[in-house]
Formats: sequence, C-alpha cells, structure tokens
Amino acid sequence: MEFNEVLNYILYIVLTVILPVVATYVVNLIETKINESNIIAETTKNEDISRLIKDTLYDVMDAVLYVNQTYTDALKQKGIFNEQSQKEAFNKAYKKAVELISQEAKDVIEKIYGSFDEWLRLKIESSVNMAKKQ
Repeated sequence: MEFNEVLNYILYIVLTVILPVVATYVVNLIETKINESNIIAETTKNEDISRLIKDTLYDVMDAVLYVNQTYTDALKQKGIFNEQSQKEAFNKAYKKAVELISQEAKDVIEKIYGSFDEWLRLKIESSVNMAKKQ
C-alpha cells in the first residue's frame, strides 16, 4: 500500500466512524444550550409575573387605604357607617383599584386566575380585613 492509500483509508475511517459521533455530540450540546436558554427565559417570565402581581397587590392595598382615609373614617367619626356605607366604600375601593392597576396586570391576572373581577373583589376584602387589624 502506498502512503496515499493508507492516508485515504485512515481518513475514510475517521469520517465514517468519528464524524457521526462528533456530530451527535455537537447536536446534543446545541439542544442543551437551547433548553438552558428556555429555562432562563421561563424563569425570567415567572419573576416578571410575580413582580407584576406583587405590585398589583400594593395597588389594591393603596386603594383600600385611600378609601379608608377619605371616606370610611369620616363616616365612622360621625357614627353613620352602616351596611350601605360599607358597600359604597367597597365600590369606591374597587373603582380606585381598577384605575391604579395597569392593563398588563389585569390581563395577566385574568389569564392566571380566570377572572380579574373575582380576584380583585377577593383582594379588596382581604385588604380591608388587614387594614382593620392594624
């Protein structure tokens, strides 16, 4: 055998045996990197959603405290805070919270919890109870 034939034979073996192994490794490496980037993107998305909901909860609490200071406290001092006043205070807090909450937050909450309206009503009631305890 001549040197060229030996070299061609070795090259043929390398290309037919080693190249598929290397190609498989490279494909697996690329898939791993893609999956890692998806995990990072998903984690970032979840953190953004968490932050958005947390900020929205602060908006709800701000609305409840605002109505408490501007409406509820005055009626309580006059001794005329009754069931009708409670409903009116709730409606004022609801309206104020809707004004404060961004459309993006409303959309995310709707998607996650099913109903923005029900979620907001629950959070207002919860915030009212928390405000009473302080």
